[in-house]
Amino acid sequence: MFYKTGKKNRVIAFFIWMLMPMLALAHSTSQSSTVLVETKNGQWTLQVRAALSAFESVVNNEYTVKGYNTPEEFEQLVFNLMAKNLELTVDGQNIELSRPKIKLGHETLVVYLIDVPETFKTVTLNNTMFQNIFKSKNTFMILKNGVNRNLFALEKANNFKAKVKLEDTKFTLVNTTNSLASSGLKWYVVVFLAMLGIIGLVFKLKKKEKLIPAFNPKVVKEVV
Repeated sequence: MFYKTGKKNRVIAFFIWMLMPMLALAHSTSQSSTVLVETKNGQWTLQVRAALSAFESVVNNEYTVKGYNTPEEFEQLVFNLMAKNLELTVDGQNIELSRPKIKLGHETLVVYLIDVPETFKTVTLNNTMFQNIFKSKNTFMILKNGVNRNLFALEKANNFKAKVKLEDTKFTLVNTTNSLASSGLKWYVVVFLAMLGIIGLVFKLKKKEKLIPAFNPKVVKEVV
């Protein structure tokens, strides 16, 4: 009985240990998420989640800790900053983000009720709200009825902006600089290989020169 109990406790401890990184990330200041969600009745919401400490860091950096005295005043400052740092575009049309609802807590949630076209192909999200937080990364996801889920990262490398397009039953990332980057990389590889070929040819010629005896007039004279 003791053995079975001990084994059960080890299994529970193992699962808790596995979940610890996920729980830590859920309240990590550097980790946040932005989710575009379609409900069953076709209504859309844009939801931004982050640790309360992340929102406090941004608000305090902009307005200092003396900029607010009540939770309501804090919420108003969050709304002001979100209006400056959050932008959503669907098929090239800017979506109006009116005054959201906010739920303060260890994980704070900001929700916008928005109007999105019934059918669309592209979505562009720019969320720089937490860009000044060290190692900040925002996970972007679109939950659309009948479409598979996919995660996209908003981070310093892409200026916290991503454009995705709907292909069949999933959203894929549109990388406008990808073709240029690949083209540049191909040319770099071609030039690099060409340089290696030239260097190899030079060394090969030098090796042949060492094998061929130098011209000696005395030797020629003796032979004659």
